[in-house]
Amino acid sequence: MKKKTFLFKNFFFVVVALMYSCNNSSDSLIYLDSNYSSEDRVEDLMSRMTLEEKVGQMCQYVGIDYLKKQIKRKNLSVDEQTKLNTDALAEYDLSTSEITQEIIDGKIGSFLHVLDPDEVNYLQEFTLDSRLKIPLIIGIDAIHGNAMVSGTTVYPSPISIAATFNNDFAFDVAKQSAREMRATGSQWTFMPNVDIARDPRWGRVGETFGEDPFLVGEMGKAMIEGFQGNDFSGPNNVISCAKHMIAGGEPINGLNISPMDVSERTLYEIHLPPYKKAIDVGVYSIMAAHNELNGVPCHMHKGLMTELFRDEWGFEG
Repeated sequence: MKKKTFLFKNFFFVVVALMYSCNNSSDSLIYLDSNYSSEDRVEDLMSRMTLEEKVGQMCQYVGIDYLKKQIKRKNLSVDEQTKLNTDALAEYDLSTSEITQEIIDGKIGSFLHVLDPDEVNYLQEFTLDSRLKIPLIIGIDAIHGNAMVSGTTVYPSPISIAATFNNDFAFDVAKQSAREMRATGSQWTFMPNVDIARDPRWGRVGETFGEDPFLVGEMGKAMIEGFQGNDFSGPNNVISCAKHMIAGGEPINGLNISPMDVSERTLYEIHLPPYKKAIDVGVYSIMAAHNELNGVPCHMHKGLMTELFRDEWGFEG
């Protein structure tokens, strides 16, 4: 399989090409010109970006319409809704206009759960007014198909897919889900979930492929290949994300995101093998877990994220 290069190099220019390939008015902007190689365009873009703009690319917000619906589901009184201000999204303490201004200012790199293609287009239009015109990445939890979007195909949950022991089926589900994602404006799925389900009390067992590290790794590998394709070219592939790094499937008392205490042997025999397969097959992204591992929050675990995944296993996403 062709070795994958850095996520930003591959994905960014697929989106840029779609948005700007017909606009050749800025010949001096190499990163907007699809005639140049990805490497040259990355180098040109990075040389133009400020530190704040680079940090902005790491910031992901939740879709505006999705947040508004979440607020309405809280069954607040009229006075409470007025106080929260449905338009001033409570989770961010920002109004819709302020969020769109953040896009223009280059302070937002991606959105989660933008479920309407019209909203995708609405948000992407603001990138055209930004200094560097970097398009947004739209991510979604396509756990069993692109099922959060109305009218799309709903497939069996991962635990049911695993029960088939059919890697080809897992591949096909991912491939068709990717097509429907791209058709509705999303380019990044937070799947596969390669957590090893070790505690039946844990409420997210259904999102996983079960308790066996080998089966989880094989199913995860098949879905990554289905989502991304061989080289992430063409309009029907999406970024895959292996999650959650690591050991979230065996939390203390079975409570989601609670701390995890695990021996090094258990880590390497049970929880890490699916990630090694994911990296070997070229997964573009990996999500750190929300729990801590042996007292160290996974989001700041240098030993895993840098020393093992990048330096030893060669992860470049």
